[in-house]
Amino acid sequence: MIGLKLFTIAGIPIYTHGVGIALAALLGMWLAQRQAKANGYNPEIILDFVVYALIGGILGARIWYVIFSWKTYVNNPIEIFFIWEGGLAIQGGLLGGILIGIWFAKKRNIPVWTLADIIAPGLILGMAIGRIGDFMAGDDYGIASEVFGVIYQPDSIAYKANGPVPLFPTALFEATADLIIMGILLMLKKRKLYEGFLFLWMLTLYSFARFFLEFFRGDSLRTFFDLRTAQLTAVATIIISVIFMIRRTKER
Repeated sequence: MIGLKLFTIAGIPIYTHGVGIALAALLGMWLAQRQAKANGYNPEIILDFVVYALIGGILGARIWYVIFSWKTYVNNPIEIFFIWEGGLAIQGGLLGGILIGIWFAKKRNIPVWTLADIIAPGLILGMAIGRIGDFMAGDDYGIASEVFGVIYQPDSIAYKANGPVPLFPTALFEATADLIIMGILLMLKKRKLYEGFLFLWMLTLYSFARFFLEFFRGDSLRTFFDLRTAQLTAVATIIISVIFMIRRTKER
């Protein structure tokens, strides 16, 4: 198992999280550019969008994580900026990316829902690649499990928190779910009923998968009454997505 640091170049450590984010951005951008071209848009628009979306996504993911893990940073707030040590909440990243997407679509005079559909398959692909990076770094680890358990390397986040205990690889299962969702979106592409159809289904399917996988997470963020933040967010996302589906169907 590969740990937190992937390799070193000229004495400079290259971290698994950084490589994961870079690969996620490249592959997600590649697929989104193909979708843009298929929809009659210049693929270069996606290159511009990804630059903004990465900034918004990373900021959103970090802010979300820090808000619900404030006790970890209150005595040493400088560690808030140490993102290579883990601590990026993907749901916060989604929110940050959505806000940037709305702003970008209006700036470029592209219908917001059209841009959302173009981005959806590439976004879920990028999320899958990012989760593989998390798995290699020992981030987003699961509960102790003798059946599916993985023992992480001593320099990984999971090992530092749990020691040599077999842990359920939730990040790998989420990556698999994301790839399945991507396949479903590509199959639904020719059958979409309205603009925003693919994006809303992506949010709904991902939220269902995330809700159930949270039961196996060992490092879940918690909110009031010790409830899992990701599960509450997933339920809220499903409800909001279904409301928009109904509205978009009626508008059509």
